[in-house]
Amino acid sequence: MILFQQIIPKENIMIWKTTLSLLFLLPSFFALSAQNIKAYEITEYLAQNSNKKTSVSTMKTKSSAQAAVPLQVLAYDLVPTVFIESNEINAYDEKSPIKAEVDFKSFSKLLKANSLFEKVELLVIKFDDAASLPSTIDFSKISGFSSLKYIYIICPFNCSNTEIEKIAMELPSGVVLLYSTSIPQ
Repeated sequence: MILFQQIIPKENIMIWKTTLSLLFLLPSFFALSAQNIKAYEITEYLAQNSNKKTSVSTMKTKSSAQAAVPLQVLAYDLVPTVFIESNEINAYDEKSPIKAEVDFKSFSKLLKANSLFEKVELLVIKFDDAASLPSTIDFSKISGFSSLKYIYIICPFNCSNTEIEKIAMELPSGVVLLYSTSIPQ
């Protein structure tokens, strides 16, 4: 402190202290504000959370208000689904969709609220090839998904959790990011 007083006039010491404090605090603030997104391979995630598995027949005995639909049922069973393909939105079931499947070329359709999205718990995003994988996907811009619990990205090429984590931005709070590699044979 004595060194400060000798070099810096007394009236400027407070300014220097404030400036130095800000220089040390700002990087911490930005590190905290950056979202740390974690992507999970779906089969590994299901294995880790195996106590949450159930079947469609078990689900039919419970009312929809009692419990959320388990991920395994959403991902692999036939459930009410809204399809967003070729920039068209289609739902073929009379019940409210709890799953949405979108080809990435039609992703812009998710940016405008639609009543079909309200009860969707699983959003499945499909890519055509590695070239169609964007540099980022800003999930804060999707609208109307008030029940969303999972976003599941399907790659028809080898993709990793690191690649998926890199492109995902602004994941809604509480939503789990999943992915899988599904290479056509």
